[in-house]
Amino acid sequence: MTRPLLLNPLVWMRRFRHRRGYGVHSPFAFNFIRGVVYERTPYYAYATLARQHPWWMLWLRLRPVACCRLLFRLANYAEARTAWLVGVGDTEYNYVRAAVTRARVERCSRCADVRAADFVLVAAHAAAEAPAVVPLMPTHAMLVVEGIHDDATRLEAWRRIEADAHTGVTFDLWDYGIAFFDHRLTKQRYVVNF
Repeated sequence: MTRPLLLNPLVWMRRFRHRRGYGVHSPFAFNFIRGVVYERTPYYAYATLARQHPWWMLWLRLRPVACCRLLFRLANYAEARTAWLVGVGDTEYNYVRAAVTRARVERCSRCADVRAADFVLVAAHAAAEAPAVVPLMPTHAMLVVEGIHDDATRLEAWRRIEADAHTGVTFDLWDYGIAFFDHRLTKQRYVVNF
């Protein structure tokens, strides 16, 4: 789900100039980075969802907790009526489910089973199949792909998503790739130091 602990400082230093929206000139992208990716305000469900993590993970503020909370914020931002979660575990499912309580949330093990939805989350082990989901995405949808830098196959799949004509704005957060499909926004690729 996340990069190895020893790799964190190296990735952070390499992406240092891409933190907190610095250098981003698009109002949409800047507001998304500052208001969703870097949001630090505790949400209403964080206390309940924290029970899924051991106390030491919460106390040390380890990466898995931060990533789960990011998924919560992304699903909340998408305001999805339908969400598909491909190959995710129970923890990620619970975080997304808590964010979109009124949505129809479906789980499946392969990207081929996904139907059109407002929010799609693809787990790292299924990331190579993620480009197959892109043609199904409506213009208001959000696609989140986990583990895009885990290996060359997953990175190549993410590059295909970014290059697809159907894809608009994309965000590379190292652990996650986020794609939007609204063509009213200029197609742009952003690197974010999450």
